[in-house]
Amino acid sequence: MPFAARGRVASLVVLVATSALGVGLLPATAYAANSGSTTTAAAAAAQQKLDALSIQADRAVEAYDQAQAALATVTARAAAAKQFTAKQQALVDAAKLGVQSFAVARYEGGTTSPALAVLLSRDPSKFMQQAQMLEQVSRHESASLTQLVDADRSLMASQVGADQAVAAQQQASARLAASKAAVEKIIGSQQVLVSKLETQAQAEQAAAAAAAARAASAQQTVSRALVRAQVPSVRPVVLPASAPAPAPAPVATVAPPAASGRASAVLAYAYAQLGKPYRFGGAGPGSYDCSGLTMRAYGAAGLSLAHSAAAQQHEGARVPMSQLQPGDLIFWGNPAYHVAIYVGGGGILDAAHTGTLISVHGLWGSPSGAVRP
Repeated sequence: MPFAARGRVASLVVLVATSALGVGLLPATAYAANSGSTTTAAAAAAQQKLDALSIQADRAVEAYDQAQAALATVTARAAAAKQFTAKQQALVDAAKLGVQSFAVARYEGGTTSPALAVLLSRDPSKFMQQAQMLEQVSRHESASLTQLVDADRSLMASQVGADQAVAAQQQASARLAASKAAVEKIIGSQQVLVSKLETQAQAEQAAAAAAAARAASAQQTVSRALVRAQVPSVRPVVLPASAPAPAPAPVATVAPPAASGRASAVLAYAYAQLGKPYRFGGAGPGSYDCSGLTMRAYGAAGLSLAHSAAAQQHEGARVPMSQLQPGDLIFWGNPAYHVAIYVGGGGILDAAHTGTLISVHGLWGSPSGAVRP
């Protein structure tokens, strides 16, 4: 083939290849860029909403735990009131039986009881003794009547107390149900957002991978055409690909850090729970919420803590954040709505929120303080 003809063919190949590149490569580049930026922005917004919902859920769970503690207290008071009422009822019954016996004696003996009839003999020498005995019987009858009235009043008071305790218990139960409903509603919204975020991330990855594959194929086609035409190769175009931010790597292994005394037992228990699911109100053994986990961990070390982050915030000596030691409790919010166990090296172990597993990760946000129980 003449040189001029070969040149025209080469130009034609370059033109065709360039056209193919323009058809196959540019739309893919534009799609990847537009889709990536849109999905990334949506994912970031969804993540912000998810973080906000997580904090709201933590606060609702804390309210649930406090209501549960109040319910237990009211239940104990109601039980004590009922026991007292039962004792007072026994006293009232005994007093009524005594008064009834006096009434029967009066009825059967006319104006006097059989005991008094024996005493009221015609022997003048026994008059003083009879008078003394009569006075004692009268005092006994009066005392019995007084005891009956007092016991009856006490019984009524104890019954009122028991009724008030039951009413308070019912109110606590209503608050507990409302808190639980609020938590479930927040959790439902949270799960929807998490699902949406995962779907968006998968779509972003698929779009980026498809665009990259189309671009690579187009570049290979151009390169082969240019080589066959014996023209200089064109430098491949590197396409930007969006990808979700990598998850933070754990800051500790599954082995608890070295510690001594009570902290060693706390960490040993907490690390044994790694991988178990979060559940609001959970206190083991299969699932936990944040304060349920810390309560059980310190319980394994022989120390009783309340099932409440706000309460645990005051159940120990305050520790500056710069002087944290493994086993210390770190809190968020004042009053606290979340609590975690410090494991050293800037890491914490906690039950975060619904949809997560108990894990070890880095400190986040702005903790409100720490205590050493």
